[in-house]
Amino acid sequence: MDDSSTKFRYLSVYQDIKDKIEKGVFLQGEKLKTEKEYQQEYGVSRDTIRKAFGKLENEDYIVKKTAVGTFVKYKKSNYVLSSLESFSEQMRKRGIEPSSEFVSIELNTISNKHIINELEIGKEEKCYKITRIRKGDGEPMAYEIAYVPQKLCPDMQKYLDDRSSLYEIYETVYHYKLGNGKIRLEADLPSSVIQESLRLNHDSPVLKMECTTRLEDETPLYFVECYYIGEKYFFSAILPR
Repeated sequence: MDDSSTKFRYLSVYQDIKDKIEKGVFLQGEKLKTEKEYQQEYGVSRDTIRKAFGKLENEDYIVKKTAVGTFVKYKKSNYVLSSLESFSEQMRKRGIEPSSEFVSIELNTISNKHIINELEIGKEEKCYKITRIRKGDGEPMAYEIAYVPQKLCPDMQKYLDDRSSLYEIYETVYHYKLGNGKIRLEADLPSSVIQESLRLNHDSPVLKMECTTRLEDETPLYFVECYYIGEKYFFSAILPR
């Protein structure tokens, strides 16, 4: 420590940890050492460490989780609601490498009336149900379930892998031109399966998004349910008066 003033020593601790976070020495989501361990590392009092942590927490660099520890806070991704963007496009714009972990790919009829109505299909028509864990730089970001009518995208399973973007498949394989999307957002407590997949505590809320996207001729192309980790996302829109 090069700060000789005991009164402001916490600022040196704060600045050192902040610099390590900004330079990537401490990664997003990484668990930090305990207050006691930092006391020993910096040779300061517990109160000094708490003041440094308090400043870091106020400035959104870290987050404290009761009975778990202190973690480097994720920089939230901004999901802009002014235009249709794929998950892959969102991540790449932020310098994050997108990928997916497939949970399942199924081809069946749909029993959920809401989804049938959104896709405007008959009860006997089959849909692909594509369930994926969406990742950014290898870390879980969202749990996604997409429903795509087989008649619109036959043999779709041939084009799916952990790097594929459904938007790119729609546009480059099937040569569709996307029209508009209808989005609904709400806070939700996810199922145990989603909690485990996203590595969430049992009481951690998520942002649930439903989206129905249509082609230029207004034909519904797909319906998706996506569960975003709340601490990693915020949604924004520019609204004209």
